[in-house]
Amino acid sequence: MAKERKTSKTKQMLIDNYEKQKAEFVRKGYRESSEVFSVAKANIMVFVTSFPIALILILLWILADRGPIWTKDLNYVLVLALFLVTAYIHEVLHGVGWCLGTKKKWKSIYIGMMWSSLTPYCHCKEPLEPGKYLIGCLLPGTLLGLGIYLAAFLTGSNVLLWLSLLNVLGAGGDLLIAWYARRYRTGYVLDHPTECGFLIFQK
Repeated sequence: MAKERKTSKTKQMLIDNYEKQKAEFVRKGYRESSEVFSVAKANIMVFVTSFPIALILILLWILADRGPIWTKDLNYVLVLALFLVTAYIHEVLHGVGWCLGTKKKWKSIYIGMMWSSLTPYCHCKEPLEPGKYLIGCLLPGTLLGLGIYLAAFLTGSNVLLWLSLLNVLGAGGDLLIAWYARRYRTGYVLDHPTECGFLIFQK
C-alpha cells in the first residue's frame, strides 16, 4: 500500500505541474489545442499506424530471401525477454530525445510504470517546441524498430527480426502522436501526464 500511495503522490505531482503550466500559458494569452487520446485508442490504432510497416518489413525480408521467418528452434522465450527489456529502453529513448530540447535536461524527464498494465511510460515535465517533441516521439521506434531490423537483415537472424517487429508494433501509439505533432511548426507542446498525446499552445 505504501508503494501505491507513493506512486499516486508522484502522479499527482506530475498532474499539478501540468495544470500549472497549462494555466500559465492561458494567462499569457496562448491559444490551446488538444491532441490527447486514450491508451485504448492508441492500442487500436496500432493496426493503422505500425502494423502496415511491420508487414512491409516482413515482405522485404521475404523478397530479399534473408532466411526463414519461423524456425523450429526459434527461442520465443528469448524474444519475449528481450522485448520486455527493450520496452523499458523504449521509454528511456523518449526521454533522451525530449531532454535534448529541455532547459533542465534529464531533470525534466519522468519514467514511471502503469502498474495496472505493467507498462512503463515516459513523461516530459517541460514544454517543448513541436519539432523537438516530434524527435522524442520517433526516436524509440527508429532505433529499436528499424535499427534492430537492419541488424536482423544484415545477419539473417530471425530472433532479431521478431524483436524488431515487436518494437515496430510497440511504437504504434508514438506514430499516432507524431502524426498529430507533424502539423505544428510553432508553439509549445505540453506532454500529457496520464494519457497519450499533448496540448499545443500557440499565440
